[in-house]
Amino acid sequence: MIRLLGKRTLGLAYGLAFADLILSPAMPSNTARCGGVIYPIADSLARSFDSHPEDESRSKIGTFLITCIGNVNDVTAALFMTGYTGNLLAVKLAANAGVTLSWGSWFIAALLPCLVSLLIVPLLVYWLTRPEIKHTPNAPDLARKELAQMGNMARGEWLMLATVGVLLVLWIFGDTLGVDATTASFVGLSILLLSGVLTWEDVKSEKGAWDTLIWFAALLMMANQLKKLGFTSWFGNLIGDSIGSTMHGTSWMIILLLLNAAYFYTHYFFASGNAQIAALYAVFLGVGLHLNIPAAPMALMLAFTSSLYCSLTQYTHARGPILFGAGYVPTGVWWRTGFIISLFNQAVFLTVGLAWWKVLGLY
Repeated sequence: MIRLLGKRTLGLAYGLAFADLILSPAMPSNTARCGGVIYPIADSLARSFDSHPEDESRSKIGTFLITCIGNVNDVTAALFMTGYTGNLLAVKLAANAGVTLSWGSWFIAALLPCLVSLLIVPLLVYWLTRPEIKHTPNAPDLARKELAQMGNMARGEWLMLATVGVLLVLWIFGDTLGVDATTASFVGLSILLLSGVLTWEDVKSEKGAWDTLIWFAALLMMANQLKKLGFTSWFGNLIGDSIGSTMHGTSWMIILLLLNAAYFYTHYFFASGNAQIAALYAVFLGVGLHLNIPAAPMALMLAFTSSLYCSLTQYTHARGPILFGAGYVPTGVWWRTGFIISLFNQAVFLTVGLAWWKVLGLY
C-alpha cells in the first residue's frame, strides 16, 4: 500500500491504515498490531525522511504518522469483534443483559460508521498536526526495495494466510455452522501447531496472551457474580431513576448521547480499556435499558466506544506508552488531538451509526 499510495504524506498514513485494517480481524491484540507491527514501519518511514523523535525534526512527518496510527487503530479495533480483546468482554457482558452480538452482526453494524471514520480520521490528524513534509516521492521506491529484500512468501506464511481465511469463514458463518468464536480460535491454533507454523514453545512464550486469558477469566467471573447478586441491575436502576426524574420526556437519542459521552470521558480515569469495560460497561448498559433506550443501539454504542476511547491520552491504553515513549508526539499534541478525534468519532457513530442501524432494523 505504501508503494501505491506513498507519494504524499497523507497517502503514507492511508497505507498504514489499510495495513492495520487487513491485520485487525485476525489479530485481537490491538497493542501488538499497532505497537509491534505498524509502529516500526511508521518509525522507519519517519527516519527515512530525516524526522527524528529526539529533536524538532519530529514535526516533519513523525508526529503526524505516529498520532495517526494510534487513532486509526482505535477505529480498526471497533470494526471487528476480534480486532480488540476488550470487544469479546463487551460481547459477553451484553449477552448477560440479553443482547446477543455475533461476529457477523458486529461487523455489519460497525461497517459504515467505521469506514467513514477511517476515511476522515487521517485527514483530521493531518490538519491538526500539520506535518512539514507534504510530498514523499521516495517512499514507493523504499517500499519496493524492502519487498525485494523480503523475497517470496515462505510455506509457513502461506499456511498462516490460509488459516486466517479459515478463521474468518468460521467467525462470519459461525452461527450457521454451529461454531462459536472461541472454538474457531482453537481450530486456528490447532492448524498452526499441527502444520508446524507454530511450536508449543511459541505458544508458551506469548506472555501477553496468557496474561489476557487469566485476567479475562477473573473479570468475567466477577462480572457474572455481580449480575447474579443483582448489583448491576440495582446500580443501573438507581442511576436510571435519578436521570429519568430530571430528563423526563427527553428523546432517548439525547440520553444515549449523554450516557455515551459520560462513559467515553470516564476513561480519563482508567489506564486500561479492559478494566473500564469490566467495571462500567454493564452498569451503563443497565442504565440505558432502564431508561428505555433500545437495547441494540445502547449495547453497540458502548461496545464501539470501548475501542474508540483508547487514544484519549498516552496512558489510557497499553499501546499508548509504546507510541508516546517513542518521543514523536508531545503531550499537548496527544491530548488535544485525542480529544478532538473523540468528538468526531462520537458524532459519526451517533449520526451515521444510528441511521445505519435503523436501516438494518436494529431498532
